[in-house]
Amino acid sequence: MPERGSVRVPATSANLGCAFDCAALALSLYLDVHVTRRSDLAVNVHYHGVNPDRIPSDESNLIATSMKKILERWGKNYGFDLEINNQIPVGVGLGSSAAAIVGAIAAAHWLAEKNLYDDELVSLATEIEGHPDNVAAAWHGGFTVALQEGQHVVAYSTPVPDLFHIVLVIPAYALPTEKARAVLPAQYSRADVTHNLQRAVVLSAQLFSGKVDFHSTLFDDRLHQPYRAPLMPGLSEVLAMKHPGLLGLCLSGAGPSILAFAKADASDVGEAICQILRNKGVESSYSVLVPDNRGGKGWSLPV
Repeated sequence: MPERGSVRVPATSANLGCAFDCAALALSLYLDVHVTRRSDLAVNVHYHGVNPDRIPSDESNLIATSMKKILERWGKNYGFDLEINNQIPVGVGLGSSAAAIVGAIAAAHWLAEKNLYDDELVSLATEIEGHPDNVAAAWHGGFTVALQEGQHVVAYSTPVPDLFHIVLVIPAYALPTEKARAVLPAQYSRADVTHNLQRAVVLSAQLFSGKVDFHSTLFDDRLHQPYRAPLMPGLSEVLAMKHPGLLGLCLSGAGPSILAFAKADASDVGEAICQILRNKGVESSYSVLVPDNRGGKGWSLPV
């Protein structure tokens, strides 16, 4: 057994407007997890990366606690040194907790010298995280759709063609997922559910076919973005913006990050979104990303 195991897990953007709690897209921001087995039962955590004020560097770290929980379930009792290098901002709708949990499960499998199976990992990650969309995309990469039946998750993924630019805009504040979910209604009208279903199946069909022909109405949502907008100054104005290079706009996950799909002028699109938010008193930054089609299972880091 090598002295150290490593796994890389991408950020993910769930919901994509219309596909609420059903789908996610893996993005080129990464969490790298390196684990070394110890001869004693101690757990040491070293964190490097974004938002260090939001990430515990002790045994309460989400990756460390998830690993311990999984190892105990398997009847294993190991100490380990954990080195975390993280590019994924926390609390902004980019699947940081899903990436942490997927990384933890992969690292625990390495420590326990167990075979790693897709369905097992995604189902276990969903049990810990609570929702299948982000964790499935974090593991499989690309555009991933997922459904949960009891404790079992079924997920399908497809590579995303390089036919558009992805512009990620991150406002300078965090929004807990629990708060963003708490504002959602308990019931929806048939018309609103049908509206979203139509767009979600067309979006999935386009991406799985590899023939992307996005247009702005494809990302129009009635199930979560209108209810979350009051929590995020400027979101309604951003979602209504027009730009000749723009293919579509949506909230990333539970927000407050915003995802734009652009056919051209990606930097202009990012600047325009940041200016709208600035007019509402919100500072933000943007970056231009590409889809990650490898997922956690496709990345192998040198030890």
